[in-house]
Amino acid sequence: MRPSPRPTSSPSGSRVPMLLALASSLVLAMGGPEPASAQRGNAGWAAPQAGIRFGYDDNAQATVLGAQLRIPVLPGGQVELVPSGDVTFLEGAREYQVNADAVWVTGGRSGGLFAGGGLAVRSGFFEALDRETRTGANLVLGLVTRGRFQGVPIGVQLEGRWVFIDTPVDPRVFTFGVNLPLWGWGSDD
Repeated sequence: MRPSPRPTSSPSGSRVPMLLALASSLVLAMGGPEPASAQRGNAGWAAPQAGIRFGYDDNAQATVLGAQLRIPVLPGGQVELVPSGDVTFLEGAREYQVNADAVWVTGGRSGGLFAGGGLAVRSGFFEALDRETRTGANLVLGLVTRGRFQGVPIGVQLEGRWVFIDTPVDPRVFTFGVNLPLWGWGSDD
């Protein structure tokens, strides 16, 4: 079964503005870290976080579902390694992508704006009937918050990802994600 051809431009009625408005509301509702953590000074390393994300590929006009790890490289969390994977649900087919990115977070362990990039490996139906795997580069921009919601440490993220792979349509993905620390649930980190 041949997948339907991928469009070359996004429709005027894109779902991206609605997704970003919903996600922005949730980020603002989360707020920042609790005052006690700010007074304590946040000693020690920031805990790695694991999470899920969902969104929309604006160029392919398709839904995206993925997962990521956020691994601090510096004790304050200003630099993170972010391995991730995504599935893009195209009409009649699925494309898979794994990413290895490095990002700089303005507020470190407290969150903030982040920017970075890395490598992408994508498996899909690009120009032929057979599945192919291609490599390329990512550019990532976003916002991440870290705090507590109902006593549970949680991080919320909004992310824009531009993928530069030799394909008819370069993926341009906007996602909303939720992250939980792998340890440190009883602390204010």
